[in-house]
Order: sequence, then C-alpha cells, then structure tokens
Amino acid sequence: MMKKWLLQSLDGGKLLDPAVGLGKLISDVPASFKIDAYDDDVEILEANQDFFTSHPNLNLYEHDFLAHDWETTYDAIICNPPYIPFRNADEKEIYLNLFRQNMGISLSTYTNIYALFMLKALRQLKENGRAAFIVPSDFLNARYGTKIKEYLLQDGSLKIIINTDIQMGWFKGAATTSSLLLFDKSSSDDTIEFIRTQSVKELQQASAYIVSDRKKPIGIIRHQQELNPADKWKLHFYEESHQQFTNVQPLHRFAKVEAGIKTGSNQYFCFNNSKMQQWQIGKQHFLPCISKASQLQRPFFTFVDYKQLLQQDEQMLLLYATDDAVQEHGMKQYLEDGEAHRVNQRHLIRSRNPWYQIPVFDAAPILVSVFNRKQIQITRNKTNVRHLDQLIGIYPHEEFEQDTDLFMAYFLSDIAQELMANPHKEYGKDLKKLESNDVNTSLVIDIKNLSDDQKQEILSVYGHIEYLTTHEGDEQELAHQYKRLNDLFNSLILPLEEGEL
Repeated sequence: MMKKWLLQSLDGGKLLDPAVGLGKLISDVPASFKIDAYDDDVEILEANQDFFTSHPNLNLYEHDFLAHDWETTYDAIICNPPYIPFRNADEKEIYLNLFRQNMGISLSTYTNIYALFMLKALRQLKENGRAAFIVPSDFLNARYGTKIKEYLLQDGSLKIIINTDIQMGWFKGAATTSSLLLFDKSSSDDTIEFIRTQSVKELQQASAYIVSDRKKPIGIIRHQQELNPADKWKLHFYEESHQQFTNVQPLHRFAKVEAGIKTGSNQYFCFNNSKMQQWQIGKQHFLPCISKASQLQRPFFTFVDYKQLLQQDEQMLLLYATDDAVQEHGMKQYLEDGEAHRVNQRHLIRSRNPWYQIPVFDAAPILVSVFNRKQIQITRNKTNVRHLDQLIGIYPHEEFEQDTDLFMAYFLSDIAQELMANPHKEYGKDLKKLESNDVNTSLVIDIKNLSDDQKQEILSVYGHIEYLTTHEGDEQELAHQYKRLNDLFNSLILPLEEGEL
C-alpha cells in the first residue's frame, strides 16, 4: 500500500528510507528511483549485505538518520521507523535540541523516536513529493502528540490516515495499533481522510481506494481548519454521534476521579506474606493494597476476597515506611538493599524526599481498571484497601456518598458500557487503556432526576446481584437480575429525538 501511494504519481526521482532495516519497503522499487537508505544497526546491515550491494541505485548510509544531513530533499519517502523510547535523559536532550535548532519545534520529553523520524523526513520532502509512514497510532490521542499534530497541520501535506485494529497483527510482539499516514505535497486539498479498517478485506479495499480518484470517500473527511491538535484524533475514525440521552450527566458532577498510587516500582514496594517474612518487617509497616487489576475477578471486592488473596501469597501489602519504622533492623536492611540496586534513582522515586515514603490516599469505593478488553472492568470496593496505578478510583462527592451503590448499579448495566468514554490508547489483542479524564467525563445516571421509588427499585435489584455474586448464587437467577437492571436503566436513559431539549 505504501509503495502504491508513492508510485501512483511518481515514476522516478530520489527516494528516502530513513530506517531501512532489512530493506522490505524498498525491495521492488523501480530502478528509475535513486534510493538513499539509512540504518545504524550494523548487525542488520551486515546480515543483509547481499541485498544492499545488489542495488546499483542504492546509497546506504550507516548513520543515525536523526543526526545526519538535514538538507537533502526527496521526491518520495517510505518509512517504518523504530518504535522505541529514548535510552536515557542525555540522549533525549540531544535529539530534542536537534529539533529545536533545525525545525524550531519544542517536543514533549515523552515523544517516542518514531515521531522524530516522521517529522525530520517530512521536512526533507520536496514540494511535489509523496511520503508514506507506518507508525503506532498512540500519538493521535496522547498529550505528547499535540506538537506533532500541530506540525502536521502546519505542513498541510497529510491526506489520509488508515487506522487498523490490532487483531490484524502486523508486528509480532508489538502491543500497539498501527496507522498508515499518507502525505502528498502536490495536493492543495485541505482535508484529511480518516479510514478505519477492521479486517484484511477492509484493508484491501483501502489499498484500492488510495490509488483511485477518491471521489467517493470510504472514511470520514475532516477539513484541517476543523482539527485541533490538542484533541484526540482517534475520534475522527468514527462517525460523530449527535445522539443525546435523558437523565445523564458527566461523572465529574457527582464524583472525583483519582489515578491509583504511583509507587515508581511496584516490584519493590509491594509485598506478599513470604516476602514480608523473608525480610522480617513487621506487618504494622504495611497498608493493604490492590497491586494489579487481575486481583479483582468479580464486580464486588470484599474483605473475604482480600484475605483469600493474601493467603494465596498475592502481593496485597504496600510498604509504608514511616520515620520511626526505618530504624528497625528488617526495614533498614530492605531500604539499604533498595539503594544498592539503585531503586532510589528511578524516575518518580528520585524526586521524593525521602525516596521510600509513598504518598497514599483513602480507599476508593468504586474502582475502574485502566486496561480493559471488550468490557470496562468496574468494581465496588467494600473494603479500606487502597489501589495502585493499574486502577482508577471513583470518589463520590460528599453530598452523593450515600448514592455510591446507585452509581455502581448503573456501572453494572449495558448502557453504562456504551456511554463510557472512548479509550485513550489501544494496545495488543483488543487491549484498551483508559485515562482518569476519560472516566471523569463519562456519562452516568443523573440521580438527581430519580424519584425515591426509582432509587429503591434499582437498589433492590442491585442488592440481589451483589448477594448472588458474593455468595456463589444461582447463575440463571443472577442473569435474570442483570436483565431487570438493564431494563430499568434502559427505561430511564432514553435517546432524545432530534431537536428535543
């Protein structure tokens, strides 16, 4: 597809592959193109030496593309850049300085190297040139992507983004959703087409479409002036729904949303019984915690569940090192071991003083899993157990604390899943990630509009569901109660007719 896009309007010229690797993308480019190819991985280049020496029109540069030659321009660019973070802070600063000096762009320190390849290459694309990149799609929604999208809009040559669902599996072991970005500097059209593909068939249709006259769009067209670089662009792959509903409000009207405790190293700060005994640290120096979302197997988490997990030697204890505790022998030895292994120098931890004291907060009555597959996992926390950063906590405002079970009843319904916010990122095998703000802006039942009778009816059904779940009740009866719950919320949350207030 990438080569089709380039060759549709070009029959020769100068072509660049900034991260050539094994040469897959340039293997059958016509001889009418002179190719500049870059890679600084000597082992890959030596292993594929026969391929590179057999192409008389190919100039191979054993250099880091990002640090070499910012001036040469190209008629065509094709690239599958490396998907890696910076190795260290020094390397990051060197690269980001290069972009400040050469492009006048200040990129976020969270920017992945693949984005740098794309930006530098686009700077070297000729005025009538075409380019094709295959990159992870996370920058479309991520905060660090704002500056990248800002540049793309300023450049104006991005014409098509083809997003693919991860089950297509383009990159083995890479937990990311891939996007094809197609650029054309010869086009004066000010639109970008967002095309979503979910199958090989749809991808084949997109492949044929990009080299057609494109008079009948298969994706969603957006004018560039309509696009805000700070927005989540993945939403543009979906038709905008102007559908509104009765009896719903954003969650932040009723509750505060907090990300879980960030320890900086869960492996170090989380304990099970065995580890606690091994280091001979007293139990009084720990707080009960849920260290990972997989420890929540049901929509209700009780003290019985917590004790069972503790007995199974799950990591359910969070080290809580007070000033007095650090003088005790076992604690002192453990902290010294942490310093010996440079745990205190890790990102986030090194900014704390002292490094081993973790800020903690109250247990959240409702927990949302950060990573989810087909359904968003939501749990009613019936304990005082804190949550770590694989979970997001929902804390009803004081005036709505007595309605916590009403909100949880809503979260158990099918319509809640439909109205929850779109995921921030997509990962491997349908894995989706929610950010705190996604949960914060999710639509929930407006309990202020419910009568006392309606509240009691919901709570009655919810009570049955909780009892049957926590007491291993009859599955058919549980399914029946879930149906009742869905019927109740479907009767309360109705789509508004067009023009209806």
